[in-house]
Amino acid sequence: MIEQGLVQFIQGGLGSPPICPGGFLIQLPKDFISPANPMAWTYRSIVSTPSYFLDGQDGLTFLEIQIDCHGYAAANAITLARAVDGVMRGLYSGTLPDGTIVQAIIRKPAFVDGFSDVNRSYVRSIEYEIQYQQI
Repeated sequence: MIEQGLVQFIQGGLGSPPICPGGFLIQLPKDFISPANPMAWTYRSIVSTPSYFLDGQDGLTFLEIQIDCHGYAAANAITLARAVDGVMRGLYSGTLPDGTIVQAIIRKPAFVDGFSDVNRSYVRSIEYEIQYQQI
């Protein structure tokens, strides 16, 4: 499952121990962000598109994923987004911790800033396209 491999890949790149908890699917637990816990990140899959040939589906898949970096203050969200982007960016290719073979990770051009009323946190969202081989 590529999602679990991506979570491990990102958390591993955020230092040891990581600068914050993360890898929550879609939403943080309620009231997770606080002055004592100022940053966390979530992810969601946007679309997964397999490639096809005349004789059927190929193993290459294109996944668009959104990473939401939450912060107690806007500066926390921006700092975390920069750290996550430092891990994901740069046309990475290789094998994720779960064994998924990644051809490329490409950041989409824009990011979106906002505020989450549910978590009372600032949010910076970044999107990536991940090209990987389905196993």
